[in-house]
Amino acid sequence: MTDFDRYVSMYSRDLTRLCLKLCADPHDAEDLFQDTWTRAFDYIDRYSSDHSFKTWLFTICVNIFKNSSKSKYNTTKLNFNDSDEKERFLNSIPDDQPDIDSYLALRTALSALPKKHRAVIILYYYREFSQSEIAHILGIPEGTVKSRLNTAKKLLKRRLEND
Repeated sequence: MTDFDRYVSMYSRDLTRLCLKLCADPHDAEDLFQDTWTRAFDYIDRYSSDHSFKTWLFTICVNIFKNSSKSKYNTTKLNFNDSDEKERFLNSIPDDQPDIDSYLALRTALSALPKKHRAVIILYYYREFSQSEIAHILGIPEGTVKSRLNTAKKLLKRRLEND
């Protein structure tokens, strides 16, 4: 097993979750997942073991997501091909979630955020990166991360209160 194969087996689950959080559509998330691994494979020689592979991989993913010239990964609503797909999604919601309506409202509000705000919320609350790690992943100052988190929380709160 090559190092890259080991990385794929170690980080695919976490990358899948990140892609699903960034993209509102499961098909877009699959595309982002594939594009991220392709880019990581193409640039594996630039990876430095001085940094975490997971952080490096997530940086690639977030950069692909935020730099997408078209809204390829930026859908704002959940799209399902059929009722079976929707049912599978609803069944994938963790049991500790208070209720499905709240979960879907939060997911919809999150997907409506601008990319730059959605990325910091997901990395901070869902992937549990520190603000300094997020700054490194996004290539922005830590103060900007704090500002975007604050703005994103206000936007989410406003959106959820209106819904």
